[in-house]
Amino acid sequence: MSIQMSWPEYRRRVTRLGASLDVVVRSDPEVCGLSGDTFRLSLHHGGHGDCTVGDLSLVDCPNELVLIEFERWMRGAGHSISP
Repeated sequence: MSIQMSWPEYRRRVTRLGASLDVVVRSDPEVCGLSGDTFRLSLHHGGHGDCTVGDLSLVDCPNELVLIEFERWMRGAGHSISP
């Protein structure tokens, strides 16, 4: 069973993912996200986000699922994720 993170925890997690990918994270009170040539990730304060990585596209999914799938893609693409 998974435990839903708080909004600040989501924002910190996205910041760590951005650091792992060497990209700048966009962050404001309602939305945080990052993007590059082959990926885009957005999480929303209301609890839903979306991402596009390669052939995978998740739109209006729970933030937690978006992060799980994005991190799975990162690992599959050979990126290490900072703890």
